[in-house]
Amino acid sequence: MPSKESARGASASSVTPVFPLILLETMRDMDRPEEYLEGEDVAISMPRRLGLSDVIYTQIHRFREEVKRRRAQSPEVVADLIRLVIRRPDADEIFEEAGRRVARHFWGERAGAYRTAVRWMPPFLSQRAALKASRRLFRQLAAEGQMSLTTRPPGVRIQHSLTSYADPGGAACAFYGGVLSELMGQYLGRKHASRHPVCEARGGGACEWQALIVA
Repeated sequence: MPSKESARGASASSVTPVFPLILLETMRDMDRPEEYLEGEDVAISMPRRLGLSDVIYTQIHRFREEVKRRRAQSPEVVADLIRLVIRRPDADEIFEEAGRRVARHFWGERAGAYRTAVRWMPPFLSQRAALKASRRLFRQLAAEGQMSLTTRPPGVRIQHSLTSYADPGGAACAFYGGVLSELMGQYLGRKHASRHPVCEARGGGACEWQALIVA
């Protein structure tokens, strides 16, 4: 875990508002009415579904405005939302899906001609483009974490990651894994899954994620 000095330093840096927005939207979508179990009493369960609460609705609206204005957020603001999500039994699923959505959002912002060109590139060039994109995106997501990339397999290493700082249990680290695997999939045109062999929240010297092609 980061030291108190590291945590204070993280508060001075910034995170793209896309991170908290998509995290909240993912939690909301997980709690949609179509997810109700057969026989569930909606009148009783509806108020308990945090993603459908007025508080979350208000926060989603707020972060949509922050995204429009491109206003970076304090890591502590994002960390508080992470701590909210980790209370849920489906936290791992929410974090991974949110990470994948962030990567798709990032990919979708690239020009259509660029996306087409990447898909037609030789594999070594498309992987180079994917790693370059990973560096750019993770810089927007990692706050003051010390980041580096690996190439074989494609991977990211972050010391003092925001997710390990906010979640001592390590579940939130699935977010960065989702970002990495989805981004590689979009750039390389093949489905990827992520591995998280080392976790700072669980005693590692840093957090590491690797993207592996799904057979």
